[in-house]
Amino acid sequence: MGAKLVVLLGLAATPALSEPVRGRILTDDGMPLPASARVALRCGATAQSEVGIDLEGWFELSNFPDSLGCSAVVTAPGYRTASVNLAALPADPLISVAVLHRLGKNHGESISVTHLAAPADAKRHFHAAVRVLEQETAGGIDRALDHLQSAVRAYPAYAQAWFEIGRLQLALADASNALQALQKSVQADPWFVSPYEPLLLLLQSSGDAAGAERACAKLRQINPALPPGCGGG
Repeated sequence: MGAKLVVLLGLAATPALSEPVRGRILTDDGMPLPASARVALRCGATAQSEVGIDLEGWFELSNFPDSLGCSAVVTAPGYRTASVNLAALPADPLISVAVLHRLGKNHGESISVTHLAAPADAKRHFHAAVRVLEQETAGGIDRALDHLQSAVRAYPAYAQAWFEIGRLQLALADASNALQALQKSVQADPWFVSPYEPLLLLLQSSGDAAGAERACAKLRQINPALPPGCGGG
């Protein structure tokens, strides 16, 4: 659903390379990776093994030599490949040690901490909305909106879900509700980049110059390289 996507890979450190390595792959907007995403173990130039990723993003590598020079190579259709040196893994599995970027898209989109903090019920509705939209069936947007509304009812500070509500309301040409949702997204997480571009466009088109100026000022705190007006003229 997001135009720009970053994937964070967290791996748990192990006391020796002969022990299994378990890690998790997350996306910055909560979307699951393609089912064909894989994690491969490589030691030197040799491919040792390859595993898939479960529904919650976890994988496990095992049965590899107790030697340095081994890496986990993460591949997914539409993303740049990432390689992680197993000898340099952090002890905390929540620390991201690699970033995958969607091919053809720009870098720099941040992960919303609200997605990581969301309770399980809210995340369940968020992922259900993603699955509905992937099916591209009639009435899918309305069903996805129902799930996303359930997500923000369960967790009102869910910036990621508010952003997707705003995007879907825009797809339905409902600018008023889209504006409200995007405003709630940036209020919940002012450092989440994704909502700012559509929010600025809606504020400018509605004639709310003061609101657009405030939103631009917040965005320039994240990216000081942006010009005054954030390129909106």
